[in-house]
Formats: sequence, C-alpha cells, structure tokens
Amino acid sequence: METRAHYVLIGSFALAIFAGAFLFVLWLGQLEIDKEFDYYDVVFNDPVTGLSVSGDVRFNGIKVGEVDELSLNENDAKQVIARIRVSGGAPVKEDTIAQLELAGLTGVSFIQLSGGSAESPRLQRKAGQGVPVITATPSEFQRLLTEGGDIIDSVNNAVLRISDLLSE
Repeated sequence: METRAHYVLIGSFALAIFAGAFLFVLWLGQLEIDKEFDYYDVVFNDPVTGLSVSGDVRFNGIKVGEVDELSLNENDAKQVIARIRVSGGAPVKEDTIAQLELAGLTGVSFIQLSGGSAESPRLQRKAGQGVPVITATPSEFQRLLTEGGDIIDSVNNAVLRISDLLSE
C-alpha cells in the first residue's frame, strides 16, 4: 500500500504542475475569451503596399484592432477589401474615415481610423448587408507616392528647358 501512495502523490503533483503551467501561459498571453469585437470592411481604391493580415488598426493613433483578412473585390480588381476586427468599445461612427499609413521607414503599413462627430450614429450592420463598410481615402503620403511620378516628370522637363535656354 505504501508504494502505491507514492505513485498517486507523484501523479497528482505532475497534474498540478501541468495545470499551473497552462494557467500561466493563459495569463501570459492575456487571453480574453469574452471580449467583444466588431467587424468592418475597409475598401481601398489604391494599392495597400505594406499592409498584411494581423496588421494594426488604430483609432486616432491608439491600437484598437487588427486586420483579419485581405482580399480583392471580385467585381473590381482595383479595389482591395480589408476585413478588420475592432474592439467593441471603439467609437466607429458613420462618418469615420480610414487611411493607410506607414509605420516609420520599415515599409509596414497600418490602417488609421479617424473622425466621427459626436452627433453621428455608430456604424452598424444594416438589413441585408453583411459587414459594415468604411471607404478609405488616400493619405497624404499615398498621394505623394502616386503623384510623385508626375512631379518628377515636370521637374525633369523644367531642367531640360533651362538647360536648352542656357546652352544657347
């Protein structure tokens, strides 16, 4: 009887250690099972270079969610649809705008949500519609990149004209 008591004691101790390790990992990861999330589709009419699944979604600079899925619009290949998951308390309103922003010089992009007046109602799912849609506007940096080629061409033409003028 005495030898079996040691096996039960050792087995109980091992199970307690495994349970403690499992609870420690849950605590370390801060798993929140009952946390509420809202899903939105952000429609971009420009390329989303640097944006990836699990990329940040920020509201006025504060991280409120992440990119859940990226896909192309089946009807319009120019459009990119980013399904985002935002914490339930984020004040996403009907007049909230989305922009693609760069996080430093690394080339990693994130979605920046901003705006939303106090009197505007929250953006919610409408009858017959799946996920609420936010149409993205190009950021100033995106405009510079897309229009940068035109600016460089204009500067190049001006330099050539000045060079022709001075060479005579």
